[in-house]
Amino acid sequence: MNVNINFGMNQGMNQGMGFNINLLQQDAQVLRKAMKGLGTDEDAIIKIVGNRSNAHRLELINVYRQVIGRDLLADLKDELSGNFREVVKGMFMSPIEYDAYQLNKAMKGLGTDEDTLIEIMGSRSNSQIIAIRQVFFNRYQRDLVKELIDETSGDFQKLLVLLAQGKRSENTVADFNLAAQDAQQLLNAGEGQWGTDESVFLRILTQRSPHELFAICQQYEKMAGKTIFDSIDSEFSGDTKECLKTIIQAMINPSQYFATRIRKACKGLGTDDGMLIRVLVSRDEVDLPQIKAYYLKMYGKDLLTEIRDECSGDYKNMLLELASH
Repeated sequence: MNVNINFGMNQGMNQGMGFNINLLQQDAQVLRKAMKGLGTDEDAIIKIVGNRSNAHRLELINVYRQVIGRDLLADLKDELSGNFREVVKGMFMSPIEYDAYQLNKAMKGLGTDEDTLIEIMGSRSNSQIIAIRQVFFNRYQRDLVKELIDETSGDFQKLLVLLAQGKRSENTVADFNLAAQDAQQLLNAGEGQWGTDESVFLRILTQRSPHELFAICQQYEKMAGKTIFDSIDSEFSGDTKECLKTIIQAMINPSQYFATRIRKACKGLGTDDGMLIRVLVSRDEVDLPQIKAYYLKMYGKDLLTEIRDECSGDYKNMLLELASH
């Protein structure tokens, strides 16, 4: 598996906090008109929600209450449905709130959505992880680490708990001697012995910075004659294998990683709408243009065309508006 280096895109959104109060008040009026009386003007909602910053949308919740005297989120919930409502709901959360919401959704009720846990926990920065833990506790009155322990087991559980500590190195320059030492430890723990010392993989891959991971991958391939992904495939299985690979991909090149996520959501029979929505909403204002470029390069298909082929109705139009920027 090839991973091109593209550091620095997974640290969160850069949002301007200067608000245009006239535009906010106008948006509030347009949204109320779109939802008032019989029927709903979905196109008007899509135009506003899909063309405003996250910071603007969050402030719009307050302005709508002041100007209209109603709860915007409650009105949207009443007027919208299905996947369309799920997209809009996510776009009216901050990125950290949205991650906490998705993690809770993945663990509540019967069964666990391990795929979502892997995607979020394996791709977020230290500061994001710490903030997610705080928001998760504030909103759901439960400790995220305890929830992860309750919902998972074995090496996968250990891996998620390590990631939840948010203690990854933040060095932006890799020491190639140390990278070579790490690569040798990984080789000795896997390919170089009978059986696998899983703890070495878990420790190194959860504690090294993106730049350090890239250097380790280079050194490992020189030593082993194969990529670290090849070794992980042969030494691990199931959720642990997928999470280890996700960490490397998402830390080194998040845009490429999330392009593969969209492809996974769309290929084959049926569409994983939850995954598609989660990626597009969470990467808005982060790196959607880069994801679109990787998608075209890797799969020979324009992302907007993929959305048109996989989705329909107002849901499709909302995702197209979101992904068009």
